[in-house]
Amino acid sequence: MPEEATTSSPPQEKSCRCGHNRKHHMVSAEGKYTFSGYLRLFFGISARPTRVSYRCRKCNQTFDSTTSAKVLDEHY
Repeated sequence: MPEEATTSSPPQEKSCRCGHNRKHHMVSAEGKYTFSGYLRLFFGISARPTRVSYRCRKCNQTFDSTTSAKVLDEHY
């Protein structure tokens, strides 16, 4: 049986229309919170987001979001 050559390319990072990815300086990470989380922020208390979305400030496109515990802890 001949073996088929498989080329596995690394997964492409998501990017906006401009081509900016999560790490670009024009991309903002925006936290989404529960109602109680927004209340805590209103009173100046830290709150852990439930989701982090990434939005390009140039084209205003939200192109990626995550609920990964590691990423959420970075934005706490």
